[in-house]
Amino acid sequence: MDEGKIEFLRVNRHFRNPMVTGQGTVLSIDRLLLRCYLKGKWGYGEVAPWLGFNTESIDEAIRAIEQSSHRYSTLLEILHDSLGTLPCLRAALFSCSHWEIISAFKGELSSAGLVTPFHATTLQTKWTEGFTTLKGKITPHTDIAEVRSWLTDLPASAKIRLDANGSLNIEQTYRWLDFIQNEKRVEFLEQPLPVHHEGYLHLPHDKVALDESFLTPGALSWKGVLIVKPLLAGDGLALLKWGQSHRGKRIYSSVFETAIGRQTALWLAAQDSPATVHGFDTLGRFQADRLDRHSRGPKTMGLPHFDWNLFWHEIK
Repeated sequence: MDEGKIEFLRVNRHFRNPMVTGQGTVLSIDRLLLRCYLKGKWGYGEVAPWLGFNTESIDEAIRAIEQSSHRYSTLLEILHDSLGTLPCLRAALFSCSHWEIISAFKGELSSAGLVTPFHATTLQTKWTEGFTTLKGKITPHTDIAEVRSWLTDLPASAKIRLDANGSLNIEQTYRWLDFIQNEKRVEFLEQPLPVHHEGYLHLPHDKVALDESFLTPGALSWKGVLIVKPLLAGDGLALLKWGQSHRGKRIYSSVFETAIGRQTALWLAAQDSPATVHGFDTLGRFQADRLDRHSRGPKTMGLPHFDWNLFWHEIK
């Protein structure tokens, strides 16, 4: 077998229903699955960029792999010479090189229910599925009074997370924060303003969570909740090392990755913040493509006995 050889497979996934975010409506996404032969074993990883995040595209990741002539060691040299670039590819290579321990992960993590579309009926549906923490995406057109009325139908023990995907202006943000201060069931408002907006300097850290800004140096000094998308955050070891020195709460979140990326994301979340309610309720959102293999529900678990080599050949 050719030591250090990288193979890749590009896949396109179509949502069953359009995914509406503050950055726009998403109909489908591309993912780049990697397979690398290292130390006599195959390791797997996934390049999984997401709309609105400052990462490389799938095409840029492919160009880097081809520039390396599909050689793992050569690709590491390329990445070393271009620090701060290609975070999704770095995350995927970390996964490949640590796959033996990642693939053995069998732990269980709690997950918030992703409510799409965000309205009263879908909130109730997720609650009946067993999710006690619920996440809804809001836009500049979401009506606060309407959301308030939806929450009155939920038990007092319910926890709500609101995600604006950077779509609000400063006036809208403060209106939502006024609502949240008086609605104790809402944990926080995630990424209300665009990345780098100076308004973040004046927002309360206890009711605002950062998402996209995690990818920028400025976010590392944020004292509030950080939403970490591990497949966008670069090398996994660097991520875990940073987590050891950051005192704030960290919530790990999916980017609608396939089973390969999900196994890696779950393992990283378990190493860093095992007791947190994370954001991995993304299964069952796509047309049947055989790329999801983990179980759905408020508890999400690893796949310690799964045959990943067979999985690779089945989806090729």
